[in-house]
Amino acid sequence: APACVCDPGFSGPDCSQGGCPDNCNNRGRCVNGQCVCDSGFTGPSCSDKSCPGNCNNRGRCINGQCACNPGFAPPDCSKRACPDNCNNQGRCVNGKCVCDNGFTGADCSETGCPGNCNNRGRCVDGECVCNEGFGGPDCLEIICPNDCYDRGRCVNGQKEVSILAPWGHLPQTRWLDA
Repeated sequence: APACVCDPGFSGPDCSQGGCPDNCNNRGRCVNGQCVCDSGFTGPSCSDKSCPGNCNNRGRCINGQCACNPGFAPPDCSKRACPDNCNNQGRCVNGKCVCDNGFTGADCSETGCPGNCNNRGRCVDGECVCNEGFGGPDCLEIICPNDCYDRGRCVNGQKEVSILAPWGHLPQTRWLDA
């Protein structure tokens, strides 16, 4: 029986139907001369891998993976990206790093200080340099000037000095303002 061998772009027993490019690469079906691609594929002949959410118009689809525009993160470019992915020392929340304990900075790359020095000092290379009158690893301790010259105890920031009475050995306790 005679059979038609259709020219490229046509199909059917009598070559009357529009064919699809590359027969949709067996990744879709041909409808009225156009490919309707299966899930995961795109393009005129279904030869390209598709990207999740079509990269939400915030990036380019390359081989099924989104190359996101600056400021947006894979896999589908729908979420705001954080600088340097917070250096794996924090979480990215709406484009801003929420740093883990011990780290600080816009990208969590700086070593933080305990309690951020409690606004009583400044953080230098992960250690608190406390303002005058404060001490300890987190600047929470109230300290006396010159540590009472080792002639008394510092209690709540005031010097406690034992004074011997000239007529004997009866210790008196006096509180002196710091």
